[in-house]
Amino acid sequence: MQITLEHFERIDSLMASLLRMGPFETCSDPVGYIRTENRLLDACIDGTTYDYASRYASALECAAEIVACALIGKVDVVDELA
Repeated sequence: MQITLEHFERIDSLMASLLRMGPFETCSDPVGYIRTENRLLDACIDGTTYDYASRYASALECAAEIVACALIGKVDVVDELA
């Protein structure tokens, strides 16, 4: 599988934002949490496919898999400008 650098950076950034909010049950901004999670799911779908993203229970799980696989080389991250 391949993913563009732009998609990778967006997924990584949104995932980090979601993780900084902490668990949904205790976060200070539940609406912001849901909004960020929805944006993360959209980014995962844009970067891969709907079928790939729908295999996971949450957007956070999908993003974690994409980022981890990209960092260990199972997913190719390509720069479209190159």
